[in-house]
Amino acid sequence: MPKIAAATEMQPADGDLKAQGALPPSRASLIASYLMCVLCGTIWGFVFEKSRVFEVRSIRGQMVFERWVMLKMFMGAMGLSAFALSYTALKKPQAFKELREKFKDECDRSVIRATALGAFLLGVGMSLASACPGMVLAQIGAGQKNSLFTVAGGIFGGFLFGALEPTIKSVLIQPPGSYVFPREKRFVDEYLGVDPAKVPHAIFALGVFALCFSGFLELVSPFDRIPEETDVANDCDNVFECRSWAPSIPGAILGSLQFLLIPFLGSCAGSATAFQSLVALPFLLTNDSKRKELANSDSSWLSYLVKYTPDRLATQWQIIYCGFCCVGAYISSTLSETYGTSPGLSPIECFIGGVLMLFGSRLAAGCTSGHGISGFPMLLNTSWVAVPAMFGGGIVSAFLLKAIQGDDFYPAGVELL
Repeated sequence: MPKIAAATEMQPADGDLKAQGALPPSRASLIASYLMCVLCGTIWGFVFEKSRVFEVRSIRGQMVFERWVMLKMFMGAMGLSAFALSYTALKKPQAFKELREKFKDECDRSVIRATALGAFLLGVGMSLASACPGMVLAQIGAGQKNSLFTVAGGIFGGFLFGALEPTIKSVLIQPPGSYVFPREKRFVDEYLGVDPAKVPHAIFALGVFALCFSGFLELVSPFDRIPEETDVANDCDNVFECRSWAPSIPGAILGSLQFLLIPFLGSCAGSATAFQSLVALPFLLTNDSKRKELANSDSSWLSYLVKYTPDRLATQWQIIYCGFCCVGAYISSTLSETYGTSPGLSPIECFIGGVLMLFGSRLAAGCTSGHGISGFPMLLNTSWVAVPAMFGGGIVSAFLLKAIQGDDFYPAGVELL
């Protein structure tokens, strides 16, 4: 299957993104790629709903160390993603090199302080809205109250970052003294001088560690502690009707989707770029020459936004992928009769949290899945900065929220059975 140039969640540098407008070599290849978006998106949403990680109790509870659903799933996803990347590096080294080049290009406009600050804001948004750019899709599909306000906040956050991008670049990214990893040292292995032949094995070892850690969490905090772990009891006649699965299993399934995304799309899992492409939808009403003029302008505040116009697969695939995440979550919640049973937060919390998580994702050049599931196991330096900063922002803000909100920290609305 010929690979089609596709933007990862951690977008390639501006010049590289402009060059990705090539059409696929055949209609069959294009159809296959879109079908892969549909399939992977549906699976993503289905298993996300089964994990129950999208519940407020799971996200906020993780950040204050009262529940471990989120970390179990996160480590499971990272583990299988690492296996997919390790396999690609061993069996298809050229594809792995090209994939890394996309992430390396992104670092051309990423400085440490921007990555850390953006990821910290993303973590704050996660605690406030109890969502991340990928997780909110499962919330919509599962009928969680006020999740659409999170999406609205995310779209506004993407617009706000695009409008302020020239200022952000001049103040935070380009001033003298801004540290950017040297281009030849954009990955942890390059920075440490690791033999390139050992990189696949290092990534595989990271995957083993992540899965072992997920298993350890399951031992110390067993999944069958109902109702402590989830909002709903787990009565079911078959696996698809179960209201929840052990979180590490959905995580592993999510990570394994990289085995499909990498060869079919030449890309990795991510979701925040879909919000940016939604912001850029109005640019479809303009002609190609006008879009190119805006994209190449250094003075227009629209120059950043127009580059995400969904006029080709590179900027369309995540919209399709994320749309079917909602479908997958709806199918899962319907089968288990849990649609609408997960209580949500207030509209203002959801909206402001959505703004922060998307603005932070754009500033950090990646979100929870882009950095955590894809960039971190790929050994991208900025992801190893972003993931700790993201959890740091989430933990600090969650403890502050709990101190302020008290008993209202977890929403009421569903009786635990």
